[in-house]
Amino acid sequence: MNHTERTLQVLEYVMAAGPGPLKQVDIARACGLPASTLSRIINTLSDWGYVFRTSEKYVVRNFRLERNVPMSDTYLATLDGTMRGLSDQLGVSAEVVVVAGHELLWHSKTDHPDPNVVMRAGVGFRRSLYELDVLSQLYLSRLEWAEVEARFFTDGFYETLRLPGRLPPALPAKDVRQLLETLRDEAFAADIEGNHVGIRRFATVIQDQDGQFLHLLALAEPAGPECASVDRYRAALLEARDALSEHVFAERAAYRLRPKHHAMPMRGG
Repeated sequence: MNHTERTLQVLEYVMAAGPGPLKQVDIARACGLPASTLSRIINTLSDWGYVFRTSEKYVVRNFRLERNVPMSDTYLATLDGTMRGLSDQLGVSAEVVVVAGHELLWHSKTDHPDPNVVMRAGVGFRRSLYELDVLSQLYLSRLEWAEVEARFFTDGFYETLRLPGRLPPALPAKDVRQLLETLRDEAFAADIEGNHVGIRRFATVIQDQDGQFLHLLALAEPAGPECASVDRYRAALLEARDALSEHVFAERAAYRLRPKHHAMPMRGG
């Protein structure tokens, strides 16, 4: 790794270790850095005010670091190849959808092979998580219900709108909870009927080795009276999910260390 990568590795490690004091020797050992290299990095971070140093060779972080879209260039290249492969193999549009606040954000997609099929959800398209299609359901089902209650107005969720001009039917919170708990252990979900613009989706969720949500991977096509390809779509998405998960695990193991020396929380005197 170059100097910038080593600095980022230290920043990520310190951020993940918690808010309390960390021994510099533990950081150096965990990151595989010579003490002199770590000292130079800590000196710079201290000079810029990102960490505070103590007389006992401890450091305390004074920053927050989090990637809004937790994907590297290497992973994105792999993901792009995966999407194109799915689209060519199955004759559908492949989509990567991330979460931004209370919205789904279309990060990337492939065009549908049929040029006559036009989809409103292009790259950069946003849509509320309160609309409970398969994408919202898969993401929200990964959260504990207490977190859903803390972050969302639980009486504000509604079913996917099927008919233009019709008000979306609101769902009682208890029904939303039951729906999400049903999907909690599922890695695949399908919307056979399609939405109000005539598009149906099949989706899986990509997570890291700690079970943290990364993004959704979906297939989209025009809705029809029946769908004989559900099993093919499920098998293809789950195979892609396994391959992408292996990539994430390998990348995290190589570059994104999991702290072995968690800091004790700071306590008032």
